[in-house]
Amino acid sequence: MKLSLRPFKMLLPLLLACGLEQAFWEFLVKDSDDSNLLHYELAMLILGLGTVLWYWKRLEPTMSRAVLCTMAYLLGMMLESYATHGTWIIYLHVFSKVLSLFMIYGTYAYYYNRGMPPLKQFVGILFVVLLLNLAFIHPEALSLKAFLDNDRGFSATSALMLLLPTMLCLNWYLQRGNGLTMGLFLMGLGLIIFLQHRSVWMATLMALPVNLLVLRRVPSARFSLHRVSALVLVPLAILFVGGLATVLQNPAVIKKFETSYEDITKADKQGTGSWRIKQMESYQPLVAERPLMGWRLEGFEVPMQFYDPTSDLPMWADGTGHHFHSFYMDRLFYFGWLGLLLAIVPLFVQIVRRLAYPAPLTAEAAALVGLFAGCLVFGLSYDWPPYMYPLLGLMLAATARPKAAPAAPQPTVIPEPSSRSEPVFAT
Repeated sequence: MKLSLRPFKMLLPLLLACGLEQAFWEFLVKDSDDSNLLHYELAMLILGLGTVLWYWKRLEPTMSRAVLCTMAYLLGMMLESYATHGTWIIYLHVFSKVLSLFMIYGTYAYYYNRGMPPLKQFVGILFVVLLLNLAFIHPEALSLKAFLDNDRGFSATSALMLLLPTMLCLNWYLQRGNGLTMGLFLMGLGLIIFLQHRSVWMATLMALPVNLLVLRRVPSARFSLHRVSALVLVPLAILFVGGLATVLQNPAVIKKFETSYEDITKADKQGTGSWRIKQMESYQPLVAERPLMGWRLEGFEVPMQFYDPTSDLPMWADGTGHHFHSFYMDRLFYFGWLGLLLAIVPLFVQIVRRLAYPAPLTAEAAALVGLFAGCLVFGLSYDWPPYMYPLLGLMLAATARPKAAPAAPQPTVIPEPSSRSEPVFAT
Protein backbone atom coordinates (compact mmCIF):
# COMPACT_ATOMS: atom_id res chain seq x y z
CA MET A 1 0.00 0.00 0.00
CA LYS A 2 1.51 3.31 -1.10
CA LEU A 3 0.98 6.29 1.20
CA SER A 4 0.49 9.59 -0.63
CA LEU A 5 2.19 12.65 0.84
CA ARG A 6 0.31 15.09 -1.39
CA PRO A 7 -2.37 15.99 1.24
CA PHE A 8 0.37 16.77 3.76
CA LYS A 9 2.27 18.89 1.23
CA MET A 10 -0.87 20.83 0.40
CA LEU A 11 -1.62 21.44 4.07
CA LEU A 12 1.95 22.31 5.05
CA PRO A 13 1.67 26.12 4.56
CA LEU A 14 -1.46 26.24 6.73
CA LEU A 15 0.04 24.02 9.42
CA LEU A 16 3.17 26.15 9.53
CA ALA A 17 0.96 29.22 9.94
CA CYS A 18 -0.98 27.60 12.79
CA GLY A 19 2.34 27.01 14.52
CA LEU A 20 2.44 30.77 15.13
CA GLU A 21 -0.44 30.51 17.61
CA GLN A 22 -0.04 29.64 21.28
CA ALA A 23 -2.48 26.72 21.17
CA PHE A 24 0.01 24.99 18.80
CA TRP A 25 3.46 26.11 19.97
CA GLU A 26 2.56 25.64 23.64
CA PHE A 27 3.20 21.92 23.27
CA LEU A 28 6.90 22.64 22.69
CA VAL A 29 7.57 26.13 24.07
CA LYS A 30 6.33 27.41 27.42
CA ASP A 31 7.38 31.06 27.31
CA SER A 32 5.92 33.49 24.78
CA ASP A 33 9.15 35.54 24.98
CA ASP A 34 11.24 32.62 23.70
CA SER A 35 13.55 33.87 20.95
CA ASN A 36 12.78 30.78 18.85
CA LEU A 37 9.22 32.04 18.38
CA LEU A 38 10.48 35.37 17.09
CA HIS A 39 12.82 33.61 14.66
CA TYR A 40 9.99 31.33 13.53
CA GLU A 41 7.68 34.25 12.83
CA LEU A 42 10.45 36.04 10.94
CA ALA A 43 11.02 32.91 8.85
CA MET A 44 7.31 32.79 8.00
CA LEU A 45 7.38 36.44 6.91
CA ILE A 46 10.36 35.79 4.63
CA LEU A 47 8.73 32.61 3.29
CA GLY A 48 5.60 34.59 2.38
CA LEU A 49 7.63 37.18 0.51
CA GLY A 50 9.66 34.51 -1.28
CA THR A 51 6.53 32.63 -2.36
CA VAL A 52 5.03 35.77 -3.87
CA LEU A 53 8.20 36.41 -5.87
CA TRP A 54 8.32 32.78 -7.04
CA TYR A 55 4.77 32.84 -8.42
CA TRP A 56 4.85 36.49 -9.49
CA LYS A 57 4.06 35.88 -13.17
CA ARG A 58 1.14 33.57 -12.38
CA LEU A 59 -1.05 35.86 -10.26
CA GLU A 60 -4.35 37.44 -11.19
CA PRO A 61 -3.89 41.02 -12.47
CA THR A 62 -5.80 42.49 -9.53
CA MET A 63 -3.64 40.64 -7.02
CA SER A 64 -0.48 41.54 -8.92
CA ARG A 65 -1.31 45.20 -8.53
CA ALA A 66 -2.00 44.74 -4.82
CA VAL A 67 1.36 43.03 -4.37
CA LEU A 68 3.10 45.81 -6.30
CA CYS A 69 1.54 48.44 -4.03
CA THR A 70 2.66 46.52 -0.94
CA MET A 71 6.19 46.12 -2.29
CA ALA A 72 6.34 49.83 -3.10
CA TYR A 73 5.21 50.65 0.44
CA LEU A 74 7.82 48.31 1.91
CA LEU A 75 10.55 49.81 -0.29
CA GLY A 76 9.52 53.30 0.82
CA MET A 77 9.86 52.29 4.47
CA MET A 78 13.29 50.78 3.79
CA LEU A 79 14.46 54.00 2.13
CA GLU A 80 13.10 55.98 5.07
CA SER A 81 14.90 53.68 7.50
CA TYR A 82 18.19 54.05 5.63
CA ALA A 83 17.86 57.83 5.40
CA THR A 84 17.09 58.30 9.10
CA HIS A 85 19.01 55.47 10.78
CA GLY A 86 21.63 54.32 8.28
CA THR A 87 20.22 50.78 8.02
CA TRP A 88 17.68 49.31 5.62
CA ILE A 89 15.48 47.77 8.31
CA ILE A 90 15.15 49.35 11.73
CA TYR A 91 12.46 48.40 14.25
CA LEU A 92 11.29 45.01 13.04
CA HIS A 93 8.21 45.52 15.19
CA VAL A 94 7.00 48.07 12.63
CA PHE A 95 8.30 46.37 9.48
CA SER A 96 6.64 43.07 10.42
CA LYS A 97 3.23 44.72 10.14
CA VAL A 98 3.85 45.30 6.43
CA LEU A 99 5.70 42.03 5.87
CA SER A 100 2.74 40.13 7.32
CA LEU A 101 0.72 41.15 4.24
CA PHE A 102 3.05 39.00 2.15
CA MET A 103 1.85 35.97 4.14
CA ILE A 104 -1.58 36.74 2.68
CA TYR A 105 -0.30 37.01 -0.88
CA GLY A 106 2.19 34.16 -0.55
CA THR A 107 -0.51 31.74 0.61
CA TYR A 108 -2.84 33.00 -2.10
CA ALA A 109 -0.19 32.51 -4.78
CA TYR A 110 0.60 28.99 -3.59
CA TYR A 111 -3.00 27.73 -3.55
CA TYR A 112 -4.11 29.71 -6.60
CA ASN A 113 -1.53 27.85 -8.67
CA ARG A 114 -1.62 24.45 -6.95
CA GLY A 115 -5.29 24.14 -6.08
CA MET A 116 -7.12 24.21 -2.76
CA PRO A 117 -5.85 22.03 0.11
CA PRO A 118 -7.87 19.17 1.65
CA LEU A 119 -9.71 21.22 4.27
CA LYS A 120 -11.43 18.20 5.84
CA GLN A 121 -8.06 16.98 7.09
CA PHE A 122 -7.21 20.53 8.18
CA VAL A 123 -10.43 20.75 10.22
CA GLY A 124 -9.65 17.43 11.86
CA ILE A 125 -6.15 18.55 12.79
CA LEU A 126 -7.41 21.85 14.24
CA PHE A 127 -10.04 20.20 16.41
CA VAL A 128 -7.65 17.50 17.64
CA VAL A 129 -4.86 19.95 18.53
CA LEU A 130 -7.19 22.42 20.27
CA LEU A 131 -8.91 19.68 22.27
CA LEU A 132 -5.58 18.11 23.25
CA ASN A 133 -4.36 21.51 24.40
CA LEU A 134 -7.39 21.96 26.62
CA ALA A 135 -7.28 18.40 27.93
CA PHE A 136 -3.57 18.13 28.75
CA ILE A 137 -2.19 21.67 29.08
CA HIS A 138 -5.21 23.54 30.45
CA PRO A 139 -7.43 20.84 32.02
CA GLU A 140 -8.38 23.24 34.80
CA ALA A 141 -10.36 25.28 32.24
CA LEU A 142 -12.79 22.40 31.57
CA SER A 143 -14.98 22.86 34.61
CA LEU A 144 -17.97 24.86 35.76
CA LYS A 145 -15.82 26.58 38.37
CA ALA A 146 -13.37 27.73 35.68
CA PHE A 147 -16.29 29.05 33.64
CA LEU A 148 -17.63 31.04 36.58
CA ASP A 149 -14.13 32.28 37.56
CA ASN A 150 -13.40 33.36 33.97
CA ASP A 151 -10.49 30.90 33.74
CA ARG A 152 -10.65 30.38 29.98
CA GLY A 153 -7.50 28.37 29.32
CA PHE A 154 -7.30 29.72 25.77
CA SER A 155 -6.40 33.23 24.69
CA ALA A 156 -8.89 35.04 22.47
CA THR A 157 -6.75 34.45 19.38
CA SER A 158 -6.59 30.69 20.10
CA ALA A 159 -10.35 30.57 20.61
CA LEU A 160 -10.76 32.35 17.27
CA MET A 161 -9.15 29.31 15.60
CA LEU A 162 -12.39 27.44 16.26
CA LEU A 163 -14.40 29.74 14.00
CA LEU A 164 -13.29 28.47 10.57
CA PRO A 165 -13.62 24.70 11.26
CA THR A 166 -17.00 25.31 12.94
CA MET A 167 -18.36 27.11 9.86
CA LEU A 168 -16.88 24.55 7.48
CA CYS A 169 -18.62 21.74 9.34
CA LEU A 170 -21.91 23.66 9.20
CA ASN A 171 -21.56 24.14 5.44
CA TRP A 172 -20.68 20.49 4.82
CA TYR A 173 -23.68 19.42 6.88
CA LEU A 174 -26.00 21.66 4.85
CA GLN A 175 -24.48 20.14 1.71
CA ARG A 176 -24.74 16.44 2.59
CA GLY A 177 -26.77 16.15 5.79
CA ASN A 178 -24.00 14.14 7.48
CA GLY A 179 -24.53 13.69 11.23
CA LEU A 180 -20.80 13.78 12.03
CA THR A 181 -20.29 17.23 10.53
CA MET A 182 -23.35 18.50 12.40
CA GLY A 183 -21.91 17.15 15.63
CA LEU A 184 -18.57 18.83 14.98
CA PHE A 185 -20.32 22.11 14.22
CA LEU A 186 -22.25 21.95 17.51
CA MET A 187 -19.08 21.02 19.40
CA GLY A 188 -17.16 23.93 17.90
CA LEU A 189 -19.97 26.37 18.60
CA GLY A 190 -20.29 25.04 22.14
CA LEU A 191 -16.57 25.54 22.76
CA ILE A 192 -16.73 29.11 21.43
CA ILE A 193 -19.52 29.86 23.90
CA PHE A 194 -17.87 28.01 26.80
CA LEU A 195 -14.52 29.77 26.39
CA GLN A 196 -16.48 33.06 26.77
CA HIS A 197 -14.22 35.42 24.87
CA ARG A 198 -16.72 38.15 24.07
CA SER A 199 -14.66 39.34 21.09
CA VAL A 200 -14.90 35.83 19.59
CA TRP A 201 -18.63 35.77 20.30
CA MET A 202 -19.09 38.98 18.34
CA ALA A 203 -16.90 37.71 15.51
CA THR A 204 -19.02 34.55 15.36
CA LEU A 205 -22.26 36.57 15.30
CA MET A 206 -20.93 38.40 12.25
CA ALA A 207 -19.28 35.44 10.52
CA LEU A 208 -22.16 32.94 10.66
CA PRO A 209 -24.80 35.10 8.90
CA VAL A 210 -22.32 36.21 6.23
CA ASN A 211 -21.29 32.60 5.71
CA LEU A 212 -24.92 31.48 5.32
CA LEU A 213 -25.66 34.38 2.96
CA VAL A 214 -22.75 33.47 0.68
CA LEU A 215 -23.65 29.78 1.00
CA ARG A 216 -26.75 30.48 -1.06
CA ARG A 217 -24.38 30.70 -4.04
CA VAL A 218 -23.35 27.06 -3.44
CA PRO A 219 -25.65 24.85 -5.57
CA SER A 220 -25.26 21.74 -3.41
CA ALA A 221 -26.23 23.47 -0.14
CA ARG A 222 -29.76 22.64 0.98
CA PHE A 223 -31.60 24.74 3.55
CA SER A 224 -34.28 22.08 3.92
CA LEU A 225 -36.64 21.95 6.89
CA HIS A 226 -35.23 18.56 7.91
CA ARG A 227 -31.61 19.75 8.06
CA VAL A 228 -32.30 23.12 9.67
CA SER A 229 -34.65 21.70 12.30
CA ALA A 230 -32.04 19.10 13.26
CA LEU A 231 -29.65 21.94 14.12
CA VAL A 232 -32.20 23.10 16.71
CA LEU A 233 -33.67 19.83 17.99
CA VAL A 234 -30.43 17.90 18.47
CA PRO A 235 -28.82 20.51 20.77
CA LEU A 236 -32.06 20.72 22.79
CA ALA A 237 -32.10 16.94 23.18
CA ILE A 238 -28.49 16.97 24.33
CA LEU A 239 -29.25 19.70 26.85
CA PHE A 240 -32.10 17.82 28.49
CA VAL A 241 -30.85 14.24 28.21
CA GLY A 242 -27.31 15.19 29.24
CA GLY A 243 -28.47 17.24 32.21
CA LEU A 244 -26.92 20.43 30.88
CA ALA A 245 -30.22 22.24 31.23
CA THR A 246 -29.85 22.01 35.00
CA VAL A 247 -26.40 23.58 34.77
CA LEU A 248 -27.61 26.39 32.54
CA GLN A 249 -30.44 27.14 34.97
CA ASN A 250 -27.92 27.61 37.76
CA PRO A 251 -28.29 31.21 39.02
CA ALA A 252 -24.50 31.67 38.96
CA VAL A 253 -24.35 30.61 35.30
CA ILE A 254 -27.25 32.89 34.38
CA LYS A 255 -25.56 35.76 36.21
CA LYS A 256 -22.33 35.06 34.34
CA PHE A 257 -24.06 35.33 30.95
CA GLU A 258 -25.84 38.49 32.07
CA THR A 259 -22.53 40.05 33.07
CA SER A 260 -20.98 39.14 29.73
CA TYR A 261 -23.96 40.64 27.91
CA GLU A 262 -23.65 43.86 29.90
CA ASP A 263 -19.91 44.02 29.18
CA ILE A 264 -20.75 43.96 25.46
CA THR A 265 -23.61 46.47 25.53
CA LYS A 266 -21.86 48.79 28.01
CA ALA A 267 -18.32 48.49 26.68
CA ASP A 268 -17.59 52.15 27.41
CA LYS A 269 -18.34 51.75 31.12
CA GLN A 270 -17.29 48.26 32.24
CA GLY A 271 -15.25 45.19 31.34
CA THR A 272 -12.20 45.11 29.09
CA GLY A 273 -14.05 47.21 26.53
CA SER A 274 -13.66 50.31 28.69
CA TRP A 275 -9.92 49.58 28.95
CA ARG A 276 -9.65 49.45 25.16
CA ILE A 277 -11.61 52.66 24.73
CA LYS A 278 -9.25 54.43 27.14
CA GLN A 279 -6.27 53.20 25.12
CA MET A 280 -7.83 54.50 21.89
CA GLU A 281 -8.57 57.86 23.49
CA SER A 282 -4.98 58.21 24.69
CA TYR A 283 -3.63 57.73 21.14
CA GLN A 284 -6.37 59.58 19.26
CA PRO A 285 -4.49 62.94 19.24
CA LEU A 286 -1.44 61.30 17.63
CA VAL A 287 -3.61 59.56 15.01
CA ALA A 288 -5.37 62.85 14.24
CA GLU A 289 -2.00 64.57 13.83
CA ARG A 290 -0.95 62.26 10.99
CA PRO A 291 -4.14 60.70 9.61
CA LEU A 292 -2.97 59.80 6.10
CA MET A 293 0.50 58.26 6.47
CA GLY A 294 0.71 57.62 10.22
CA TRP A 295 3.88 57.73 12.30
CA ARG A 296 5.60 54.71 10.70
CA LEU A 297 9.14 54.30 12.10
CA GLU A 298 8.88 57.42 14.23
CA GLY A 299 5.95 55.80 16.00
CA PHE A 300 8.28 53.26 17.58
CA GLU A 301 10.19 56.13 19.22
CA VAL A 302 7.10 57.95 20.50
CA PRO A 303 6.88 57.64 24.32
CA MET A 304 4.20 55.39 25.75
CA GLN A 305 0.84 57.18 25.79
CA PHE A 306 -1.24 54.68 27.76
CA TYR A 307 -0.94 54.13 31.49
CA ASP A 308 -2.27 51.41 33.75
CA PRO A 309 -5.43 52.85 35.36
CA THR A 310 -4.70 51.01 38.62
CA SER A 311 -1.02 51.89 39.11
CA ASP A 312 -0.64 54.95 36.85
CA LEU A 313 2.46 53.34 35.31
CA PRO A 314 3.13 52.90 31.55
CA MET A 315 1.49 49.72 30.24
CA TRP A 316 4.67 48.84 28.32
CA ALA A 317 8.23 50.07 28.59
CA ASP A 318 9.43 52.72 26.14
CA GLY A 319 11.47 51.36 23.25
CA THR A 320 9.36 48.19 22.86
CA GLY A 321 6.80 49.62 20.46
CA HIS A 322 3.13 50.32 21.02
CA HIS A 323 0.85 47.33 21.48
CA PHE A 324 -2.74 48.03 20.54
CA HIS A 325 -5.80 45.96 21.40
CA SER A 326 -7.30 46.95 18.06
CA PHE A 327 -6.22 46.09 14.54
CA TYR A 328 -7.60 49.41 13.30
CA MET A 329 -5.89 51.61 15.89
CA ASP A 330 -2.63 49.76 15.29
CA ARG A 331 -2.70 50.42 11.55
CA LEU A 332 -3.95 54.00 11.89
CA PHE A 333 -1.23 54.92 14.38
CA TYR A 334 1.67 53.37 12.48
CA PHE A 335 0.54 53.74 8.85
CA GLY A 336 -2.51 55.98 8.75
CA TRP A 337 -5.49 55.47 6.50
CA LEU A 338 -3.22 54.57 3.60
CA GLY A 339 -1.77 51.61 5.50
CA LEU A 340 -5.17 50.45 6.73
CA LEU A 341 -6.64 50.53 3.22
CA LEU A 342 -3.56 48.74 1.87
CA ALA A 343 -4.34 45.82 4.18
CA ILE A 344 -8.11 45.61 3.71
CA VAL A 345 -9.10 46.92 0.26
CA PRO A 346 -7.54 44.07 -1.83
CA LEU A 347 -9.49 41.54 0.24
CA PHE A 348 -12.75 43.40 -0.32
CA VAL A 349 -12.04 43.83 -4.04
CA GLN A 350 -11.44 40.10 -4.52
CA ILE A 351 -14.68 39.19 -2.73
CA VAL A 352 -16.79 41.73 -4.62
CA ARG A 353 -15.32 40.66 -7.99
CA ARG A 354 -16.07 37.00 -7.22
CA LEU A 355 -19.61 37.62 -5.98
CA ALA A 356 -20.30 39.66 -9.13
CA TYR A 357 -19.10 36.74 -11.26
CA PRO A 358 -22.02 34.38 -12.06
CA ALA A 359 -20.16 31.09 -11.49
CA PRO A 360 -21.20 29.15 -8.34
CA LEU A 361 -19.07 29.22 -5.20
CA THR A 362 -17.83 26.38 -3.01
CA ALA A 363 -18.83 25.74 0.58
CA GLU A 364 -15.21 26.32 1.59
CA ALA A 365 -15.17 29.76 -0.06
CA ALA A 366 -18.35 30.74 1.81
CA ALA A 367 -16.79 29.81 5.17
CA LEU A 368 -13.61 31.74 4.39
CA VAL A 369 -15.58 34.86 3.41
CA GLY A 370 -17.46 34.49 6.70
CA LEU A 371 -14.13 34.24 8.52
CA PHE A 372 -12.99 37.52 6.96
CA ALA A 373 -16.22 39.19 8.10
CA GLY A 374 -15.59 37.86 11.59
CA CYS A 375 -12.03 39.19 11.51
CA LEU A 376 -13.31 42.68 10.75
CA VAL A 377 -15.27 42.58 14.01
CA PHE A 378 -12.51 40.82 15.97
CA GLY A 379 -10.14 43.59 14.87
CA LEU A 380 -12.06 46.07 16.99
CA SER A 381 -10.79 44.34 20.13
CA TYR A 382 -7.50 42.71 19.07
CA ASP A 383 -4.84 42.92 16.42
CA TRP A 384 -5.14 40.12 13.88
CA PRO A 385 -3.07 37.11 15.02
CA PRO A 386 -0.20 36.09 12.69
CA TYR A 387 -1.86 32.81 11.67
CA MET A 388 -4.86 34.72 10.33
CA TYR A 389 -2.93 36.26 7.42
CA PRO A 390 -2.32 32.93 5.64
CA LEU A 391 -5.99 32.00 6.18
CA LEU A 392 -7.00 35.25 4.49
CA GLY A 393 -4.62 34.34 1.67
CA LEU A 394 -6.47 31.03 1.39
CA MET A 395 -9.69 33.05 1.12
CA LEU A 396 -8.22 35.00 -1.81
CA ALA A 397 -7.42 31.73 -3.58
CA ALA A 398 -10.88 30.27 -2.83
CA THR A 399 -12.62 33.37 -4.20
CA ALA A 400 -10.44 33.74 -7.29
CA ARG A 401 -12.34 33.61 -10.55
CA PRO A 402 -12.22 30.12 -12.11
CA LYS A 403 -9.44 29.77 -14.61
CA ALA A 404 -10.63 29.43 -18.19
CA ALA A 405 -10.19 25.92 -19.50
CA PRO A 406 -7.60 25.71 -22.28
CA ALA A 407 -9.11 25.52 -25.73
CA ALA A 408 -9.10 22.05 -27.22
CA PRO A 409 -6.60 21.72 -30.06
CA GLN A 410 -8.24 21.73 -33.45
CA PRO A 411 -7.50 18.66 -35.57
CA THR A 412 -5.34 19.29 -38.58
CA VAL A 413 -7.29 18.77 -41.80
CA ILE A 414 -5.25 17.11 -44.52
CA PRO A 415 -6.77 17.60 -47.99
CA GLU A 416 -7.55 14.42 -49.82
CA PRO A 417 -5.63 13.85 -53.05
CA SER A 418 -7.56 14.64 -56.19
CA SER A 419 -9.00 11.67 -58.08
CA ARG A 420 -8.31 13.32 -61.41
CA SER A 421 -4.96 12.59 -63.03
CA GLU A 422 -2.71 15.56 -63.49
CA PRO A 423 -1.85 16.52 -67.09
CA VAL A 424 1.61 15.60 -68.23
CA PHE A 425 3.51 18.15 -70.23
CA ALA A 426 6.27 16.86 -72.43
CA THR A 427 8.81 18.95 -74.18
